Amino acid sequence: MLRLLIFLFLFITTSLCFSQVEIKGRVFSNEDDEGLPGANVVEKGTNKGALTDMDGNFTITVSNPNSTLEISFIGFITKEYKLNGEDSITMTLKVDCIRDYFDTQSLTFYALSGVINTPIGGKMDFAFPAFSRGTLISGIGYQTNFEENEFLNAKVEYRHFIFNCDFDIDANWYLRKVSFNSEFESMTNSIETNFNYNNFRIITGYSHLRFDEPGSAQIRNYSAPVVGLGSWIYTGPIHILITGKTALYGKETELIGQATFYTKYVEVFFNYYQINSYSEFTIGIGKEIGYWLKSQKEFKKQNNIH
Repeated sequence: MLRLLIFLFLFITTSLCFSQVEIKGRVFSNEDDEGLPGANVVEKGTNKGALTDMDGNFTITVSNPNSTLEISFIGFITKEYKLNGEDSITMTLKVDCIRDYFDTQSLTFYALSGVINTPIGGKMDFAFPAFSRGTLISGIGYQTNFEENEFLNAKVEYRHFIFNCDFDIDANWYLRKVSFNSEFESMTNSIETNFNYNNFRIITGYSHLRFDEPGSAQIRNYSAPVVGLGSWIYTGPIHILITGKTALYGKETELIGQATFYTKYVEVFFNYYQINSYSEFTIGIGKEIGYWLKSQKEFKKQNNIH
């Protein structure tokens, strides 16, 4: 009987010793490939855990060599790691991001002034309520000299319908129509895509130009790719977007450049447009006004939200 008790004691002790496995590892950040201090490493389903040191190193004792470790840190995506008998591991945590866009449900009214050919004008943008992942914005602008010069702009933009932490894509349609001194009329339709990465933008697309000169017996039609670049500049309370793009239609060239200044109260932009002998430098200032849907108003009223 005594021998049996001794055997059981030794068996249980040995089992407990072998069931305690020491795991060493290091946790990195995907932003800078440096060790991540203070990350929490826990054996899943237990209360056994450890914190990484200043270099991202940790040591943890687990109950099973095939356990799963949960590694977490504030601002990073929690990750699980199946040990499968390993006793030394390396983990990289990705930064977790939540991107908020505040460009839905608004009306923006602009006063426009061209300094070359179309001095008076206005513009309006309408941002629809949010749906899916993007924001749909339509707009129309018109400038004239009240005689023979007219400059019409229209657009439909589907912004950031694809995005992650530092990259997003916009899909856009633009129409530009010019009537100039009875010399010509032009109408451009373009489909464009913006690829936005951090503060940098690449613009690609396809454009069709219809060009009509009164003295010509034939209306000319052209097609060409659209290419351009842009960049965001952040200076305290003012955010600046600078873009430039062009389409080369053989004999005709279309140039568009714009600098937009976003502030808390107003939006100011400077736009340059050129096609054939027509060119215009436009100064615009706009004010955004938000709106609420009926269901949203009722929700605010029911929940006493002001």
